[in-house]
Amino acid sequence: MILTQLSLSFDSFAKAFPFHFVINRDLEIVQIGTVLQRICPEEIIGKSLEQYFQINRPNIPIDFDVFIKQSRALFIVEFLHNGMQLKGQMVYQVEQDVVFFLGSPWITDTNSLAPFGLKLKDFAIHDPIVDFIFLLQAKNTALADTEKLTAELTQQQVELKSALQIKENLAKIAKSQAERLQKSLMELQDAQAQLVQAEKMSSLGQMVAGIAHEINNPINFIYGNINYVEEYAQDLLNLVKLYQKYNYNQITEIQDYIKNIDLEYLTDDLPQIINSIKIGAERITEIVLSLRNFSRLDEAEMKRVNIHEGIDSTLLLLQHRLKAQSNRSSIEIVKTYGNLPLVECYPGQLNQVFMNIISNAIDALDSHNSQKSTEESQANQRKISIATELLESNFVLIRIADNGSGIPESIKSQIFDPFFTTKPVGKGTGLGLSISYKIVVGKHKGQLSCVSQPDQGTEFWIKIPLSVDSQTGNNLESLTYVMQES
Repeated sequence: MILTQLSLSFDSFAKAFPFHFVINRDLEIVQIGTVLQRICPEEIIGKSLEQYFQINRPNIPIDFDVFIKQSRALFIVEFLHNGMQLKGQMVYQVEQDVVFFLGSPWITDTNSLAPFGLKLKDFAIHDPIVDFIFLLQAKNTALADTEKLTAELTQQQVELKSALQIKENLAKIAKSQAERLQKSLMELQDAQAQLVQAEKMSSLGQMVAGIAHEINNPINFIYGNINYVEEYAQDLLNLVKLYQKYNYNQITEIQDYIKNIDLEYLTDDLPQIINSIKIGAERITEIVLSLRNFSRLDEAEMKRVNIHEGIDSTLLLLQHRLKAQSNRSSIEIVKTYGNLPLVECYPGQLNQVFMNIISNAIDALDSHNSQKSTEESQANQRKISIATELLESNFVLIRIADNGSGIPESIKSQIFDPFFTTKPVGKGTGLGLSISYKIVVGKHKGQLSCVSQPDQGTEFWIKIPLSVDSQTGNNLESLTYVMQES
């Protein structure tokens, strides 16, 4: 199949990215979104990038080629006209040799819109910040409704005490109001869960990506130089052996020093120490890669990924919880991976689902283990099994099972409810499975189900399609530079 080069007119492009700007190799602004131009009283086209924008993140020089190399990075750009922060990424367009900045304002409060001269209609339909602002408005409305309903209910209770003759009617009214209050509370809980998840994933992704970045630089220096250290050390050892071929045994000072440093042991041990350092550096490099794969801070949109890489990265991050400790045995991981194609999904969110379910499985095994004697625990190996397969209906099935105590039938129907948890206070929020359900079912149009029997363990089934239809404008095959008509 031959792919057609696609392009957008300026009007269509401006609707999709109203806060974009384009710079050429001379760092001149050659195109700018209609909203940015509107809120700035001056003509920006043709002006220098540094005159109107400041790069706050990443910490890089303002250089065209550096922007190209950092096209996978998250940029925080400050619009110097009013101090508005824009969050997005730089995209290099080869044909016209220009760089697009595609982003949107970093808004955390609806009250921030007016000072910047912005309105909700200024944002593109696909921009997730719009959903975030609507959630804030919904939260405020729900809280106001709750306070109002609570006040009404209190007044009705007073009237009930003073008017016993109409007790039956007032009871019906109170029941109706209670139902409305319960509905509002449920809606508020759902909105709070989504807000908590959005903040949690944003903070976690930035923290994990930051840690990975900070570790990556020094470990690259160590890993890049360890081979030279090994080579130089071997050269020095060979030099010592060469000296030993000739007769210097009569030099007492050299013989005493060789004896003091135990040259024979040092010659054997030094290569082993260098090899251990190399193995440790490789291990840290693997952990850094897993941190970056898990956070996927720059992959908020749908893309085709290897599901197995996400599972393996999650397991590596949980490795410390799988190892044996003084009070419990290790947890065996049994992986049965099928031959899967790349799956179109939200990688960061799907990794969060794996993390929630596998963490719950570890918690269940720990709880089950605490109820057994040491002999029983050692006789029954704790195990988590992970299997993947491609179904004939173009769906991928991921099964995650543990051999813990299982889930009681009486609470099985509640495990996906927001804020429901069986863990002790302070050990669980009750949001993990609820959020996982919304990610799998709501975001990926899939299915999340649980199969469990008491004392037989628990198995979660994650079933998602190979491809999900994306919103218009979320998956541009390419960008073609469009000059603004004068």
